[in-house]
Amino acid sequence: MRPIRALLALPVMIAAPPALADVPAERTIQVTGTAAVRTPPGIALLVAYLRGEGATPEAATRAIADKQRAVGDGVAGFLGAGAEISTSEVIVIEARGAGCTDQRGYGSQPRLSSGDCAVVGYIATMQTSVRTPAVDKAATAAALAARLGASDARVTGFLLTDPQAAQARANAAAFEDARRRASALAGGAGVRLGPITSVRDQASYDQVMYGAMQRAAVPPPPPPPAPPAVSTVTLDTRPAPIETRAQVYVTYAIAG
Repeated sequence: MRPIRALLALPVMIAAPPALADVPAERTIQVTGTAAVRTPPGIALLVAYLRGEGATPEAATRAIADKQRAVGDGVAGFLGAGAEISTSEVIVIEARGAGCTDQRGYGSQPRLSSGDCAVVGYIATMQTSVRTPAVDKAATAAALAARLGASDARVTGFLLTDPQAAQARANAAAFEDARRRASALAGGAGVRLGPITSVRDQASYDQVMYGAMQRAAVPPPPPPPAPPAVSTVTLDTRPAPIETRAQVYVTYAIAG
């Protein structure tokens, strides 16, 4: 059977009462219930890559620090309350002249810092990650980050605000599907459906993130003074709903 994605669902086994535990297999109906629910995401994830250059390591880090403040303050001010900004993967490396190449084709071979391969400067890079509940502003925030100095800014995905609630709805729908299937089988066989004797769910999987669908909208009226002005074109972020799946295996006793 092809695996079904289920979010945050832990394997479950419901024990049957002693009176039902001894129901022979030939007096049971076993069914599989499946369901999928779609929920609009409540969290957007963004990433912005920053780059600073300078003749010395200090100059390169100073340049990237200025961009970090500009991008961080601008994006946080635009997104408002609830935005979480974090920084990772800070790298400072030497930069050599364009003539510094290895004629043998081994670009990763160590080279002396002299002649064409003399160090001519330094490059600092940094990754800034943003997590925000302002889903509708995510694409515009990425554009704003680029405007404020990010060399690469993008919306990377979306998450549910309450994945447990979505999974509970999917589980309930899967149980209802199992009950309908079992009732149909019992009716077709001319027997009455009894109580549940056992329940088992399928192994769970992590939440799936979907990309955004974006469109350029008509520029809005000029905003009131605020930190700093946003892009002249607003990108309306319209992410697809996140699908939460559930699959349960249910055994019913045959009554009578």
